[in-house]
Parts: sequence; structure tokens; C-alpha cells
Amino acid sequence: MKLFEYKNRSHEKPATHNENTYDYYDRSARKDVSKVRDVLNIWFENYPDKEKLELRGRFKKTFSSAFYELFIFNLFKNQGFDILIHPKVPNSSKRPDFLLSKNGVEFYLEAKVATGESEEQESYKNRINQIYDSLNTIKSPNFFFRIEELVLKTKLQPSTKQIRNTIECELTNFDADEVTRLIKTYELDSSPRISVEDNNLKLVISLIPKDPEYRNLDGRPVGVYLHDAYMGGEEESIKTSFKKKARRYGKLDKPYVVCINSVGKKFSGDFDVMNAVWGTEALSWTDDPNNDDEKLVRLRDGLIMGENGPIYQNVSGILITSVMEFNLAVSPHWLIKHPFAHKDLDFELFEMTYQYRDKNNIETVDGKSISEILNIKSNWLNEK
Repeated sequence: MKLFEYKNRSHEKPATHNENTYDYYDRSARKDVSKVRDVLNIWFENYPDKEKLELRGRFKKTFSSAFYELFIFNLFKNQGFDILIHPKVPNSSKRPDFLLSKNGVEFYLEAKVATGESEEQESYKNRINQIYDSLNTIKSPNFFFRIEELVLKTKLQPSTKQIRNTIECELTNFDADEVTRLIKTYELDSSPRISVEDNNLKLVISLIPKDPEYRNLDGRPVGVYLHDAYMGGEEESIKTSFKKKARRYGKLDKPYVVCINSVGKKFSGDFDVMNAVWGTEALSWTDDPNNDDEKLVRLRDGLIMGENGPIYQNVSGILITSVMEFNLAVSPHWLIKHPFAHKDLDFELFEMTYQYRDKNNIETVDGKSISEILNIKSNWLNEK
């Protein structure tokens, strides 16, 4: 059984906004997608035969979580661990993702994807994406669209048939050469706008004329989408995802490692991870006017230390990644040893770089990167 069958593929276009990831990868003939398929097929080959059918089914429904479990399996397999899928645990009918063993040491491991979005936010994003995909079917030989405003007034999915018809009709009122002249004279804000509104939606687009040599060619008309603005990072998403897994199995008989893949748009890397795990960085000082003793400290709001002392001591280690199928060559990781875990785990078993606490200092032991462990070259997507 293969994750992706070997067959002739001819689809060269990019995926639509709401397209199922597995379906797109399975039909795309693009070179970079082919490279991703090849790697995933090799990884899938390493997976236990009796588990392949279930995993392939989940790839077709929830690509990101299935991908992360396959990634984790191969990441640790390449470090010399023996891996049992969905082992039984004492005092619970639930089963963690993996039981890993190496050099006589065993520990459980659970993998979780943190998207940074609630179910309601994901639903909203899917409705927006469906509108984008519909707009990209509009025949617009002379103009690209810049989306200026898009408001969903209700939780219903707006019908876009009338919207498309209105825009296509309005487009006939504008001459691309004349709009080009206006923009060159009065800048981009002078470009004409088309506004469509009903009970469920308000949409405003501006028109960007195509250069003459690109007119009447096939292609997606939406050239500029709405930009998202954010405040803060993904530390709360990381903590929330971790907490869902940390106590899921009660008291375990072996060490326990929780892996979180942070793939939200707001993820900023080291800053988010350090705040989530070790506590929010803050400025501290005293009221002494002669010595304010100003310094940076970490609050007791992380995954290691709470206000009343160490927390989540049933967890021996935390692995945080930000890995996706196309960034394997540069994907970062943070492997962290819980300094107060009830069941100690020897982190020398891992080939990866990891962090540990030495008194009040956070120390780092250098090891291999994800790309080194998985043998992914820096130019892998462009290799012949």
C-alpha cells in the first residue's frame, strides 16, 4: 500500500483556497509537489503495515494531523527508536500515539497540531476561502482584482452566483487603458471599485489593469487578498494544545513526551516557545530609589512552573515544532526536558538539540536539526 499511487499527472495549477490538501497533492504534476509526494511515500513505507490503511484514511480527511504523526514516527525512527503504535496504558481506555523504546528505556509520546484557530475561526476562514475560490472563476480578461473589503454578515455561506454575475457585468464598463492612465496620473487609489452587497455579504473590489501582453489569458483574477492583522503570538495556542494532551492519560507508568506542532500564522519562533514553556518574559524592579535592580524575569505562567510551583510533572519532555510538508529543510524544533518531572527521561537518547534547566539558567545541548535527522537536503524541492 502506498500513500500516493504512482500515476501520470497533468495538473500544473496551484491549489484552490479550500481544496483538500491530499486531493491536490494526488493530482498535481508540479515538480515541488512531486518531491513532497516522494518523501511522504518513503515515510509511509516505514510505517507498520497493519496501521497504514487507517493512517491513509486520515490523510484524506485531516491532512495536517496525519502528516504530523507520520513525521514524528520517522523523526524518531531515524534516531534509532523502536516504535509501537497506539499502545495500551494502565488505568485508561485511551491510547497515546506511540510507545518508543531505545537502549532499554521506554516512554510514551503524543502528537498534537496547534493551528492557533478555534473551530469557529476555522469555519469563518473556510467560508472566506470558498468566496475567494468562487471569485477566481470570474472571467476577467483585462483586470486583476484587489479585495478592499469583505464582510460576512451572518454565519451562512453566501451564495456567490449573483455576485459573480454582477462583477462580470460591471467589468464591461471599464477600459483597461483608461484605468491605466488614471492610475499613472492619480496613483492606485484612483482605480475604479465594484461594490456588491446583500443580506449575507458585503464585497468591495478595486480593479488593477493587466499589462497588454497578459490580457485575454487564463488565470486567477484575484491578485491581492485581504491582509490579516495580529496582536501577540502563538504561545496561548501552544499552551492550550499541550494541556489537552498533558493529563489525558492520568498517572502513567513510564515517562511521557508531548509534541506540539505550531502552524498558526502568528507563530514567531523562539519568542513564543520560550514564553509558552518557561513563562512570559517580563521586566522586574524594586521600589528602592537607590537600587531599582531592573532585570528581565519569567512569570510563573508557563508549562513548567505555575504560581504555586512546578506543574505538569507527569510530562517528562516537550517537543515543539513548526513543520509542514514543504519546509522540512528549514523546520525548527525545541526539545525541552521538564526539570521537575516525576519520571525522569534520559535526553541523551535523542540525537536532537535540546534544552534543560540548570539551577536558574536554561542550557542548550547541541544536536542535529530535523533536516539532518531526516536526511533532507536544503535544495530538495528543486533537485532534478
